[in-house]
Amino acid sequence: MGTAAIARPIRNVPARFLVNGTRKRRGFVLLYPDKLASVRSPAEIVGAVLLTVFLIFVIYPVGNALGGGSGVVGVLAGGAIGRAVGRWMAVRAVDAGSHWVSAIPLDTVTSLRTDRSEGFGGWSFTETLVVTTADGTEYGFRGRTGYLQDSVASVLAGLGREVRTTPLGLEVSPRAGVTEG
Repeated sequence: MGTAAIARPIRNVPARFLVNGTRKRRGFVLLYPDKLASVRSPAEIVGAVLLTVFLIFVIYPVGNALGGGSGVVGVLAGGAIGRAVGRWMAVRAVDAGSHWVSAIPLDTVTSLRTDRSEGFGGWSFTETLVVTTADGTEYGFRGRTGYLQDSVASVLAGLGREVRTTPLGLEVSPRAGVTEG
């Protein structure tokens, strides 16, 4: 009994999703050779909560090994574990065509830009990759996504699309001989 080949994403990044500026869900954005897929996933939050509860209510009373840091360790380690599991599950969800998946075909992308906002007096920042499609819809992927714009542009160029730098970001032209309509 053979198994079907599982398509591997070029990039797999945790992010919060926005559509036309409205916050949607948390999950992962995956870049494939033909699409950008967003997969809703509570894995990171669930991992953080479960490990925190485990450390506080099971480990702490038994050994008091972490002292008062059980909650902090639980959130950080649980989030990392949940993120790793979520990335793996996101690939499987795309392959299975899950209802948790939304896909943006790369042939509909007309522009890309990365907005950066700083918080806490410049000590932290958030990036939002904004992908605009031919119908004018703007999809935002908020997280540490700075390198994702370059990856998408590279895939688009590989598909024969012209990608030009503009003051607002990257503009994507249709393939030669293809008219948008």
